Amino acid sequence: MIKKTVILVFLIISFLSSQAGLKDSVRYYIKNKYPELIGGLSGRNTIIGSHYTSVSGVAIGADYGGKVKFLGGVYGLSSPLVERKIINAYTPSQNMIDEISRFWYFGFTGAYTFFKDTRWTLEIPVRVGFGTANIEQHDTGKGKFVITENNSFIIPLESGISAQYKIAWWIGLSGGLGSRIVVGKSTSQKFSGTYYNFGVNIYFSNIYFRIRDDLKKNPVKKQKH
Repeated sequence: MIKKTVILVFLIISFLSSQAGLKDSVRYYIKNKYPELIGGLSGRNTIIGSHYTSVSGVAIGADYGGKVKFLGGVYGLSSPLVERKIINAYTPSQNMIDEISRFWYFGFTGAYTFFKDTRWTLEIPVRVGFGTANIEQHDTGKGKFVITENNSFIIPLESGISAQYKIAWWIGLSGGLGSRIVVGKSTSQKFSGTYYNFGVNIYFSNIYFRIRDDLKKNPVKKQKH
């Protein structure tokens, strides 16, 4: 899984590096386009080892001309990973334990839109994070007491591709696929894996501007009493 992740991220970075004028394009939009406030809640399904779970978060940032986006947010596992394991197998001290794993991090995201028409928008997001991972081993007895606990600093690196399809001026569909590499102690590298997401987009800014323009064209007249 980690090898596949490294290859995917390498291909994405190579693609971005090969784009002629990419740096100039980003610089142009940041300099000449007024930033629009964006943000909200996010959720990405993720596969970690043989486990299916999700990473949730909240982020806020700016969109420059629909071409370049920058966001900062906080992300973490929606629910801990719980694995039942045998330690000291085939020895007199063999024991069954529950390993409970969590992580969270501050993430900084940059996204570049490389294709856009009246319906489709395709972009490549790159996210770098800084946070902590926690792995606890619990006794399986009634007490569920902690046997060992390991906390470590982690640097998650995520990248992939995301797409949006506009059904109408106010609603659309979105989806994405990518990979996450977690840099840190060997114990925290278990959080590397593939992620994917899909959902419905409501274009609140379009709704707001449509209502505003309609009110300008047809102002509400005050009734005389």
